[in-house]
This record gives sequence, structure tokens and C-alpha cells, in this order.
Amino acid sequence: MKGRIKIFIGSSNQGKIKEIQKIFSDYEIVPNPDIFEGLNIEENGSTFEENALIKAKSFYGVLKSIPDDLLVMSDDSGLHIEGLNGEPGIYSARYANLNNGICENATDIANIECVIQNLHKKSIRSSKATFVAAIALVGKIRGKYVEKVVRGELEGKIIDSPRGENGFGYDPLFIPIGYERTLGELEEREKNQISHRKNALQNARIFLEQITRYSLQVYQRGFCFEIRVLEHLK
Repeated sequence: MKGRIKIFIGSSNQGKIKEIQKIFSDYEIVPNPDIFEGLNIEENGSTFEENALIKAKSFYGVLKSIPDDLLVMSDDSGLHIEGLNGEPGIYSARYANLNNGICENATDIANIECVIQNLHKKSIRSSKATFVAAIALVGKIRGKYVEKVVRGELEGKIIDSPRGENGFGYDPLFIPIGYERTLGELEEREKNQISHRKNALQNARIFLEQITRYSLQVYQRGFCFEIRVLEHLK
């Protein structure tokens, strides 16, 4: 059954799509379909999980009339810095613009500088920090609605001086536990092996394997078991 399920990805990020295709190689991945273009989604959740689910539900809204089994996958991610009381959190992408009342994403350079300035205001040179990724899956399997959000984390610390040219976002400031180099100093392959997004994707994979296995058991064993399993999918 796994090979028959389409997973629509609401993103044009080629690195993200490539990572998803690798982990879900036995599913049919449909990256950034044209039908998603022009959707204006207001991410007004208070957590990464809520925002990921808002996006997935919005994308699924334009696909739900399709009779085939399919899922939409959306994500939201960011950085929690303990010394900044959890900032930038869900505002990680537009952190530098918050004080200016601008809702658009800021540049990586501006966001990094904003973190450094806020650390220095508190006389902090380094702080415990966690990268968080939430992935939402919304759709239908064997005709029944599926909604699930999973989470992945990468723990480490933030420093007040960027190092490295690789990666993006706050990578040059973040040193994972067990490493002496920042994510910005790691090669892409090495970073992807430990990333918060990979952890979340693996959790999503585990969930899909569970529910598709349950659905296969339904098909083999008959109607009585179907009632129990489909309730699990609600």
C-alpha cells in the first residue's frame, strides 16, 4: 500500500524536498504542485505544531476532492534560546523585523545580528538552545481522514559570533551537543544526519508505517477489524 500513497509537499525548498524524497523513497512525492500557488495562508498559531497543521490543512483543502489516497506534508521550524526566554521561537524567520512591526521574513544576516544584540543586552556570550521542527500530515488513507503532527529537535548551544559559511538561518551560531563546530561549519551531509528536520521526518515515517500496516491488516482480516483500525485513523 505504501507505494500507492501520494505525499504532496507544500514547499519549493529543493534541499527540503530532496531530504523528504530520500526518507520517503517508497512513496510518491509531489513537490510544490501548481495547485498550491497563490494560497495566502495566515500562520497565526502559537506553536510550531499549530502552524505546521494550519499550512497542511490549507493545502489539503484544495486537494480533498481528489478520490485517491493522498497526504499533504507541511512543516514549521525555528530556534528556542534559553537565555532569551525561548526567543526567537515561532518568529525565527522574521525575528529582526518584529520590533519594526514588519510581518515579512528578515534576512539571515539580520536575524543573526538581532540574536547577537539581544544576547549582549543580557551580557550573555553563549546559551543553551534547541532547534525544533514540526511536521504535519493531513489527508486520507483508505478513504479515512488522517491528521498527525510530529516533532523533531536538535539540542546544543548558541554563541555570539557566527562561524562557517554553510547552511542557512541561525546555523553559524549553533553548536550541537557533542560537537565543537557550528552547523555552519559542518558539511551538508553531516548536518543532515543530525538535523531537527531529519528527526521529525523519521518520526513522520514511523507514523505512516504504523497506519499503513494497520490498514493492510484491515484489508486482509475483514470488516470487524476495519472498524477498530479506522477509528485509530480519526
